[in-house]
Amino acid sequence: VALRIAKDPRFERLPAMRDGNTYADDDLVERVTAHRCYIVATCDKDLKRRLRKIPGVPIMTIKARKYEVERLPDSNSYL
Repeated sequence: VALRIAKDPRFERLPAMRDGNTYADDDLVERVTAHRCYIVATCDKDLKRRLRKIPGVPIMTIKARKYEVERLPDSNSYL
C-alpha cells in the first residue's frame, strides 16, 4: 500500500529539510515541528511516539485494512 501511495502522482514529494539528514524520521519530525500543516502516515511505532509529543500533528495509520487518523486538531489553535 505504501509503495502505491508513494508512486501516485497526486502526492507531492518534498525534498529534505537540510542536506545531510541521514534518517527520514528525523526529517519528518523536523518538518512537522516547523510547519504543523501535515498529516503524517506511518506504521512505525517509534515515529508515532515521537510525533505524539508534537501538539496538533495528526497521525494516519492502517489498522485491520482501514485507514485510521488519530488526533485531528479541533481548530486552527496550533497554527
